[in-house]
Amino acid sequence: MLKIKKQAQSIYAFKETRGEVLDFQIEKNCLKLFSGEEILCEINDEIISKRYFRINKVILSDEKIYIFCHGEAFDYLFISCMGKIFKYILGEGVEDFLIINDKAYVIYSEEGMFGSEENLPIAQLGLIKIDIFTGEITGLLDDTILETLIDVQSISCNSKRIRILCYGDDGDDFTLDYDLTSKKVRNKVVLDYTVSGLLSVGDNFYAWYRNRIYQVNESMEITEEIIIDKKVYDEAFSICTGYNEVVLESENEFNIVQLPKL
Repeated sequence: MLKIKKQAQSIYAFKETRGEVLDFQIEKNCLKLFSGEEILCEINDEIISKRYFRINKVILSDEKIYIFCHGEAFDYLFISCMGKIFKYILGEGVEDFLIINDKAYVIYSEEGMFGSEENLPIAQLGLIKIDIFTGEITGLLDDTILETLIDVQSISCNSKRIRILCYGDDGDDFTLDYDLTSKKVRNKVVLDYTVSGLLSVGDNFYAWYRNRIYQVNESMEITEEIIIDKKVYDEAFSICTGYNEVVLESENEFNIVQLPKL
């Protein structure tokens, strides 16, 4: 487990290879992200100095910076690319997002899909794809699948598919796979154990719950188990995942579990 000390305004940024800790500065509607002394990006927007503004997740990919954040009412995705800043208003209730081949895949929680009438219509699509160069937004799930997404908790992607973790109203939690080639949903698996989130390494999927990480097969059967130090888990006030890393954030440090490619 890797331990990295944090500053008062630090966030862990995920990358396909090992991520890094970035510092940020907010003042007068301006957000700056730093890697050491280097300014990676500077975003000027009126939502940044609002009372409820917060950065939820950062991904670095192919010299682009993706910043998922929450404003006073809606969630937003800012993208810094080739000196330009792109802003996407996502509405309420975004659960997580992935970056695959210059596309942002955004999934909504139950609050987003079935929440207030003031929310944006795209939230009702459940899982959307955003082409960051054209701005085109595409809904990926048909109505029959949307009806089953009662309580989305997590998504992850290996080289072939996006796996979605849902909590069922009857206690039967399950996963669904969205195939990136066929663009069809298949392989519903009802779980007989508790899972909080998903992540992946190469072709392999993992699931985590509390201080345990499970490597799982196609049918979500546990094939291997990794145990995180319980003291580290107990001291963490936030757990975030991206690519092959689980990041436990405590008051003074980030503890990073980087999963091997088996």
